[in-house]
Amino acid sequence: MLAGFRHSVVFRMAAGYGLLLLLSVGVVSAIFYVGTAGLLARNIDKQLSLTSRRLIQLHDHQGIAALQQEVHTLLTDDQDVNTEIYQLTAADGRQLVGNLTAWTWPVGESDARVERHVRRLGRDTLARLLIHRFPDGAVLVVGRDLQDQRDLERMILTALAAGGLIALVLAAGGALLFRAQLQRQLQAIHRTTSEVAAGQLDRRIAVGRSRDEFAVVANDVNRMLDEIERLMDTARNVSNAIAHDLRTPLGRIRAALEDALRSQHPLDRLQGSAQYAIDEIDTLITLFDKLLQIAEAESGLRRQRFDVLPLREVVGDIVELYQPAAENEGMNLSLSIDGEPTVSADRDLLASIMANLLDNALKYAGHGASVQVAVRGNQDHVHIEVTDNGPGIPPHAIERATERFFRLDASRHLRGNGLGLSIVAAVVALHHGTLALEDARPGLRVVIALPRS
Repeated sequence: MLAGFRHSVVFRMAAGYGLLLLLSVGVVSAIFYVGTAGLLARNIDKQLSLTSRRLIQLHDHQGIAALQQEVHTLLTDDQDVNTEIYQLTAADGRQLVGNLTAWTWPVGESDARVERHVRRLGRDTLARLLIHRFPDGAVLVVGRDLQDQRDLERMILTALAAGGLIALVLAAGGALLFRAQLQRQLQAIHRTTSEVAAGQLDRRIAVGRSRDEFAVVANDVNRMLDEIERLMDTARNVSNAIAHDLRTPLGRIRAALEDALRSQHPLDRLQGSAQYAIDEIDTLITLFDKLLQIAEAESGLRRQRFDVLPLREVVGDIVELYQPAAENEGMNLSLSIDGEPTVSADRDLLASIMANLLDNALKYAGHGASVQVAVRGNQDHVHIEVTDNGPGIPPHAIERATERFFRLDASRHLRGNGLGLSIVAAVVALHHGTLALEDARPGLRVVIALPRS
């Protein structure tokens, strides 16, 4: 269980969060400590330099006796008693004045800054010293006892360590809280997807008012589940519709063939039964051809055949093809095209959707109706409109009109299988366009918007 916990994404993210927090605290603490210690050291060096320079100038102008008197004054003025260090020795090594017990180390180069353990006022301590050798051999040592600075640095380190410990506790608590929040969100997604996998397609992830990344993911998953449920419902409806549409013609074919086998009909009756069976089989083939056309459009493979097409030519040819059929029905079929619009499309598919729209208009608008085809464009899109003044589609059925095999009860006696607008919707989606069905009052207006080439 522990190994699985260590390998979980939640654990790695929580641990990473905690380590990042600790690393940040460590870096900030190190910068603060180094900066503080450096500032203290620079201040001490600055004070030593100023004091040493003043004393050297005094020696140069008034001699070693005046320097000796000034050092004595500095040692007895009750200022910086706990930290000041002064030592003046003659050329022969005699201590003239100072608060160091003994001079037991090599002097080294003149004006050198060193840190040494010294004995000051009977106490061993670490000191920062600035040593200057005069031309006459005398040596001046100006320094500061670093004990107070070291105590301050230890206090800072202690405070930083305590802060680091608090940060560690907070990091652990924050990591656990972070892990709990992640697990709660992920468990909600896992629980919902498991329920969906078990067949409960109506389950959705609860999304609160939060707009964080998990809410975005939850909304995306919910939209995906909505689409899956819609596709499953469509598949069930399509399966039921196919079964129904197959059962009826197959039953008629079987009845016709059985009747031909059982009876002693003359040859012409047998030929009639065979022709009837062939016609019904052709109807089934047409049905499957349309289903395959929808599947091909939805697969996106036909985009490879896209070309820049002039709509005046493509739409004009289809309208001209349907003109005789419209005249036979006493219908007025007209075409209006603004300019010379072009789109990037598959010629056969574009002709197919125009044929489906005109076929529906001529079939359902009724005898003597008027059908108007218009092609208009703007800067970004070309709009193809097919409008009739027939009975149209009731408002409550418009949203379902593009579903496969959907047919109005009033039109079930007419030939067709309810796939025309489904093909149109699939082809329009393939071309990254939009399809809208509007109430023309009276009649129906179908508006297709395709991107300009």
